[in-house]
Amino acid sequence: MTSETQSIQIPTVQSFLKACPWIILIFVLAFLSWRVWEGFFALFMPAPSAQFASIGVSTMGAYAVSIFGLAGNWPLAGMRNPRARGVALLVLALAVAAVFWIIIGGILKIDLQVWSFPIIANSWFILSITSFVGGDAHFQDIPPVRRMLLNLLISAGGTLVLMRTIVIVPAYWFPFLQTIIITGGLGYYFRRTRQPFSSVLSWSLLFGLMWVFLFVASCVDHFSLINTPTTHWTWNLGGGTPEFGIFFPLACGLNFGVLACAQCWPFCRIKQPWATPVAVACMLAWCWLLTKIAIPLFQSIVPGEDALWQAQIMAWHTVFWGFAWVYCFGVGQTPYLWAGQKTPGTWDDVN
Repeated sequence: MTSETQSIQIPTVQSFLKACPWIILIFVLAFLSWRVWEGFFALFMPAPSAQFASIGVSTMGAYAVSIFGLAGNWPLAGMRNPRARGVALLVLALAVAAVFWIIIGGILKIDLQVWSFPIIANSWFILSITSFVGGDAHFQDIPPVRRMLLNLLISAGGTLVLMRTIVIVPAYWFPFLQTIIITGGLGYYFRRTRQPFSSVLSWSLLFGLMWVFLFVASCVDHFSLINTPTTHWTWNLGGGTPEFGIFFPLACGLNFGVLACAQCWPFCRIKQPWATPVAVACMLAWCWLLTKIAIPLFQSIVPGEDALWQAQIMAWHTVFWGFAWVYCFGVGQTPYLWAGQKTPGTWDDVN
């Protein structure tokens, strides 16, 4: 056994402590982003659309850093200083996202109250199909940058098709995908299963969890499931309460980034198949607690009935920063093992 192999261990509490400053920065910068972006977009579009563009700059900014990361930090891979490259990638991703929404909402005058979430949800759905779940199996042996550009073409075309047909693929599966991927759940549960069967099994699990999630939320009166779509939405599962509207974006934003930065401690010390379900349950619990904290906080700083809506906008800004720390700065990305794992990053050699 080489010294390099011996140095790869199951993370300890030290991994979490190293991640704490980055996790705290997610909250701090999400709050600052909430204060800045709505006013910025209001310079280019009506105020209601500016609020949705504020949400969009975070969610599509996270999309941008993801595709840059998947393409080997393109177009800044040549920068030698990793910190400078991370800052540059972060700024570039926000700039790309901001320009995108200015074109959509400011120049093309598209109503972002109606179309922002279909754009966001459908784009992430297609990226997840091709890359996060699909593992880019459709583009094997193609260089990363060209693969990224081809995937963007698929994403753009697919998003337009979905918006002209079913309008939106509901994104309530997204928090579960993040946790299950970063904890290695998909890799463990479907180990040695090849594409496309791995994707079929993965999406069956994700959509099943989504329905359970919404059913439980409806049982506690925080979500209203509907049987008949509205005239606008061809596929509409229903809607949540203002409290659910805060909880869900927190579950999207304080998930992958938090767990990845901390190298999934303490869940990495639990053997599969139990580590992933425990991590999912804990993720939902901490987002519920943070929702309970956010509601009175925003009611004290935002006047009137707008408080919970503004809290929801702020919650969406957590999405970008967690993704940025992982993809732009590589926080928590040194190889490590899980309890019961033999090779970092794979479960194929485990019975």
